[in-house]
Parts: sequence; structure tokens; C-alpha cells
Amino acid sequence: MATVKKSKKGLFIAIGAVVLAVAVGGSAIGVVASRNKTPQVSLYTISSGDINEVVNSTGTVSSGTVKDYKVSSVATVKEVFVKVGDEVKEGDMLATFDTSNLDSELAQLQVAYAQAKESYESAVIDQKNAQAYLDEINPQIEELEKTVTELQELVNYSETSSTSTTAPTTKPSTTRETVTYTVPERETESTSRKTYPPNMAGAIEALTDLVASINEISGSVQETNELTQLVMAIILQEIENGNLSSDAIADKVGEAVSKAISDSINVEIVEAAVRAVDWNAIGTAFAGTPNVNLASAEVRLASLYAQKQLFEISASQDSLNAKKQLMLTSKNALDAVQEADEELTAGWVAAFDGTITACDLVAGTETNLLSSGISLQNLGTMNVTVSLGEYDIHKVKVGMSATITTAYGQYDGEVVSKAPTATGGTDNSMLDSVGSMAGISGLSSLTSSGAGVQVVISVKDPDDNIIAGFDADVVISVGDNVGITVVPIESIVLEKTGSYVYLYNEEEGTVTKTLITTGAISDSYYQVLSGLQPGDRIIATPSSEYTEETFEVRVK
Repeated sequence: MATVKKSKKGLFIAIGAVVLAVAVGGSAIGVVASRNKTPQVSLYTISSGDINEVVNSTGTVSSGTVKDYKVSSVATVKEVFVKVGDEVKEGDMLATFDTSNLDSELAQLQVAYAQAKESYESAVIDQKNAQAYLDEINPQIEELEKTVTELQELVNYSETSSTSTTAPTTKPSTTRETVTYTVPERETESTSRKTYPPNMAGAIEALTDLVASINEISGSVQETNELTQLVMAIILQEIENGNLSSDAIADKVGEAVSKAISDSINVEIVEAAVRAVDWNAIGTAFAGTPNVNLASAEVRLASLYAQKQLFEISASQDSLNAKKQLMLTSKNALDAVQEADEELTAGWVAAFDGTITACDLVAGTETNLLSSGISLQNLGTMNVTVSLGEYDIHKVKVGMSATITTAYGQYDGEVVSKAPTATGGTDNSMLDSVGSMAGISGLSSLTSSGAGVQVVISVKDPDDNIIAGFDADVVISVGDNVGITVVPIESIVLEKTGSYVYLYNEEEGTVTKTLITTGAISDSYYQVLSGLQPGDRIIATPSSEYTEETFEVRVK
């Protein structure tokens, strides 16, 4: 039998092929493993749509329709047309009021709301600008830190070399101590002169105080940034020229600011902020530095640290949420007084046929919140009483249509009354807070810790199947919104700080957690008031496991 001799060359080729296959396979596995770590998502494209907004709640059925007419604001009673025991028809006038004393209160609330709204809208812009400035400043700080380190090493080396080549003397060492850069917490203080340590840490503290003072008189982060850069440039130049007089530096800054900034900035306040800093302290640190380039770099680095602290505060979500909550509170207060004014101006009118069971109004007197007002009752009807939370109650008005559903059927209804004040609840209702922030209907009525306002809905054409004492589901139609920007409910992440979506960046292949403001709501969609526009693409169903603000995704 013939023997086949194997070639060593062929063997090496075979081994090489196996190794290559394993390497390629391992690389492929690595790529697959890497891709498996990247979330795979489906996207939804934001568009316009219509929402028939409703408020949902569950209440208790009771016999007899009762409407309590109570005052929620102080007004003068003009005339009272009924007394206890009178029978009235739907549409009969019960009482009229003089609401002229509400005009000043309304004007003040309108101004307060306008200011709070403007402040919130400016804060939204400031937050975006501050983040952009942080993205710009952080690389500058990183680069300047490297430069300072290199210059410090150069100075230390030069001093060491000089010492080693000269005879020892009793002269103190001029070796420069390394400065640890930490931005100090700013203390609240007057504009009187403050003494800072004669070192670079003192320079950082002084410049931080100065930037904070400038921010207090500025109208926006952008204006603060521009003003700060101008002031810092003048200060640095004066120090480099050996001018360490606070008064002289303040005059130079004031002159430059006057030329560059609009009349909306009080130049004298800027000068006072500059003058309040002891520039001799900074100058001492500057002049005592063996290397002018090192000193200049450290002063510039200190000014960047000061600006960074300001931008981090402005970019904070907590600051934005506080202003948003103030705006919502101001709006709710304005809405409540406007509604009360409209109701009292129109006068109280009987909502249905019935009997006056209470009346303590007297013509010519002032109303008060302890007054019982007027009560109208019709024992021949059925009604459902529900409790609505802070967000929902401002949408609901007397006369709105409703649908009532029980275990045995569905009935038409109408809102006949709502109480002027909320009852029950505590200050710590998580559901109520999130519901009010995110615009979710009826959350506060789902928990005993959420305060609610009593709303009565009359049942039209009741029959024997609707029984007093049982629960009924109520849907109140509060308005149609046509051609608005909408987003699916399942695409929104609800947190105590607000409503968020994950906005897709096609160029980067990433998504970013983005705050949105919502308005009207249906069973499937929210109205988007800000944060998104038609054409934007978002994750259709975000995962609760996302932990990063911005991350890469794979689109299905």
C-alpha cells in the first residue's frame, strides 16, 4: 500500500486557516455581543391629531339632585329673589352680585401668572443655554488644567535646577505650592469689601462671588455669560498690567460694560460687584508666581470654575421644576378667581326644577366663605357625586355633559354643581402630585390621601336599574381639541419631576430623555404643549430599565 507523505507547508496553512476562522468567529461574536447590549427599539413619529378630552372618575349614586350655591370670593350681594321653601323652575334667577371688588384681585393674579409664566419660559431657555455653555467650558477647563500642571512642573524644575547650581543661602525657598481647585459654596453677604486669602484658592472664591453677583442682576444665562466674559477680560488685563486697585478696576469694568451692554443692565451695580472684591489678594497670588504664564493660566482657570458653577445651577432640573410649579400654582389661582367672578357676575340661576332648602344671603351685605349660600334640591331625580383632584377640577364646569355607567346600563348626565373648596387628603399624596404634573385624569380620586372637590352630576331619565348607594363610573366631556400635537400615552415616562419621552437623534443614532409639557388627554393620547413638534421621532414604548439620559439604540 502506498504511503502518502504530508507536506509541512500544507499543515501550516491548515493551522493558519483554523486560527483565522476562530479569530473571525470571535470577532463576529464580539460584534453580536456588543450589538446585543444596545437596546433595540421601535420609533413613533410625532404628528397632529384631535383629542376629545374627558375627565374620568367613579362616584356614588344618591337619590335627589342637590345643588349648593356657595361663594368662593368676596362680593357684594345685590338682590336675593328666593327664600327657604320657595319652589323654582329651571332658569329662575336666585341672586345677583356686584363683583367690582374682584377686579383688583384678578389684575394682581393676572400679573403674577404672566410673570411666573415668563420666568418659567426663560428658565427653559436658560437651561438649554447653560447646558450648551457647560459643554463648551468643560473641555476648556480640562485643557487649561493640563497647561497649568505642565507650567507648574516647569517652574518647579527650573527652581530646583537653580538651587542645585548655586551656593546655599538662608533665603526662604520660593518653591510654589500646588493649588487644589475646589469651587467654594457662596455665602450670602452684603456688597461690603471681603478679604480673600492671598493665594489661587482665594482667587477662585473671589471670582465665584463676582460671577454670582453678576448673575443676580442679569436677565438670562446668555446675558450673564456675555457680561461675565467681558468683565473677566477687563479684570485679567488690568491684573496683568499690575493694576490691583479695586476702585480703578471697577471704573474700567464699568466703562467697558456701558459700551457693550444695553440700558437694561445697571452698570453701577456691576461696578459695585467688582469693587467689592479685594483684587490685592488675587494680585498677591499673581505677583508672587515665578512664571507669568502660569499665573495668567491659573487666573483664567479660576474664572472658568466660577462660570461652571453658575451654569450647573442654571442647568439643574430642580430649578426648572420649581418655576414650573410656581407657574401652575399661579394659573390655578387665576382660573379659580376668574371662574368665581364669571359665576357671580352672571348671577345664580336655578339649574333644575326644585325647592329652596337653605338661603342665608342678605341684599347689601358682603359674602363670606362661611356662608351657606343657597341650596336647591329635587328629590324626584338621581345624581352621582364624584371627587376630582386639583388638575381635573379646573377643566370641569357646570352644564357640561357626562356619561354615567352602572352595572345595568348607561345614562346621560349633566354637571349641576361643584364645591368651592377641596376636602380630605394630606400634603403627601404622591399620585396627586404626579397627576397634576403629568396631566393624568383622576389620579387624586384613586387614593384616600389625595384631596378632592365634590362634583354632582344629575342623571337624566333614570330608571329602576340605577340604585342609590351603588357606585357608577362617570365620564365628563370637557372639550374638543382639533389639530393639536399629540403623543401616545405609552410613549411617556411619568416621574414626580414631570413627563418625559426619549427623543431620537437620527444622525447620532441615540435617544435623549426629554422633558415635555402636556395638556389635554384622551384614553390614548396626550396633547403636547412644549418639548416636541410634528416630525420628531421618539421611542414608542420606553423601558423602565433605562438608566442613562442619552444612549445609543438600534431601530427595528
